[in-house]
Parts: sequence; C-alpha cells; structure tokens
Amino acid sequence: MNLKVKDSLIQQAESPRGLLYRMVIAYTCLAVLVIFTTALTQSNHEHINFYFVVNFFTIIILTWFIRKSFNIMSRASYVATLRIGLFLLLNSTLISMAGGLNVLDNSTTSVSAAMLYAPAIIIITHSFNKYITSVNSNYQSAVSLAFTDELTGLPNRRHLNFKLKEIENKRCTICIADIDYFKNINDTWGHEMGDKVLASVGLKLMNLSSNNLFIARSGGEEFCIIITEATDAAAQIRNICAFLEGGCNGGVNITLSVGAATKEANEMSSWVMERADAALYQAKNSGRNRIVFN
Repeated sequence: MNLKVKDSLIQQAESPRGLLYRMVIAYTCLAVLVIFTTALTQSNHEHINFYFVVNFFTIIILTWFIRKSFNIMSRASYVATLRIGLFLLLNSTLISMAGGLNVLDNSTTSVSAAMLYAPAIIIITHSFNKYITSVNSNYQSAVSLAFTDELTGLPNRRHLNFKLKEIENKRCTICIADIDYFKNINDTWGHEMGDKVLASVGLKLMNLSSNNLFIARSGGEEFCIIITEATDAAAQIRNICAFLEGGCNGGVNITLSVGAATKEANEMSSWVMERADAALYQAKNSGRNRIVFN
C-alpha cells in the first residue's frame, strides 16, 4: 500500500466548489467597474491618482485573500467569521476608492469607510486569535501522538531517543526491562491477550512515571527505564518489578528480566544502553525474573 502524506501543515482543497467565493469575486469586479464608470461619467478622471492605485491594488489583494480562505478545509466558525471580516474590509476599501474618485463626498466616505473598517478589524483579530488557538491545540495533539506509543500510552522509541540526548551530560541509571516468556503468552492465548498484557503493564508503568523516573516502550515487550535522581536505583527497580507482578495484566501473571547500567556524566547514552542490553541478556540467560547490573 502506497501511503502518501502531504507535507503542509494546513491542508487546502484542491478545487473548491460552490458559488459563494465566485459571487465575492464577481461582486468586487462589478463594484470596481461601477465606481470607475461613474467617475468617468462625472468627468472625475483627473482624480485617478496614486490614492486610487493604492486602493485598487488593496482591493485585488483582499479579493485574493478571500478567495484563498475558501481553500481551507475547515468547518470551524472562525473561518467563516474571518471571511466576513475580510469582506467588510473589502467594502471599506471600495468606499475609500469611490471617495478618492469623488464619486462620494468626503464626509460620506469617511463615515461609511470607518463604520466598516472598525468592525472588520475587530472580527479579523478575533478570528485570528481563534485560529492561533486551534493551530496550537492541533500541534500539541500531533506532538503527543508522535511521541506516544499507541498501545501502552507510554512514551515511544522516538521520545526515548530525545530523552537519551537530553541526559547526555547527566549521571543516571538506564534499565531495559523485558516481559518474561511473552512469546508463550501470544502462542498460548493469542496476540489479543498479548496486547492486553502490554496495555496493562503500560498503564501501571505510567502511574509510576515521574520527573525522576522516565519509562518508555522501546519496542515489542521491552521497556526502557531511566532513573535520573541519585537514589538507590536497585531498590527502585525492585519496587517496579514487584508492582507489576500479579494477575491484573490481562489475567496473566508476569515477571520481568531487567538489565541495568549506571551512566556517568561523561559517558554517551548509546554506550550505556548497550551495557544495559548486555545485562538484560545475562538476566534472561540466568533464569529470568531477576535484575542484573553491568
């Protein structure tokens, strides 16, 4: 299966359908034509100056902006509100153009343009704040999904890699824990039971996590535990193993084999991970359900 993922944060519709945005474009073109024709009819063509040019290009930009707003694939109310604010701003600029060409008198132009401009800015500002809130919320959700293991709810391997970089210059204890005989659980009760065991273990480990105790699912039935506080790491690991034992893991009793290694401040995390992994194999080869420090 070829999975294609777009590389833009805000997805846009490829070909927006509907008459609304076409009506806005048609309305703008007609309004400009009427204003320009009226100015020529009233022999006001001498007023086609820099002021008119600025308004004319402002109208083009606002029309383009409104057109682009219809490409945003969202049903959120702030998108519709933004379009309303832009439309009011567009009309304020059209009135300013009419005043610049002497189609309207200065007093009418100033009052009418201001009455549209002020609410337009308020509406656009409000919509933009809503948009920023929505983007930040979606970003936080995306980050959470990217760094969380879907089955266990624990930090995933990607999150673990960032954590390992974070502790490069710190002293800590790194452990790799493996559920004993997990393959037998899958073979005996099926993979669904295996998933239940992993989910149950993940929930328990999540309750133990703290600022000084980072626990992630590093892959399969393996979990990585990083103890950053300078305490009795061996006692903490024993407490974790004891906490996980029992029949609440999908109805299956489990035990853990744990390989641990102490990381000094001048050691690379990858080297310590290798030592912890070697200690884990020692624990498994020497009977499982035990902790081995390397």
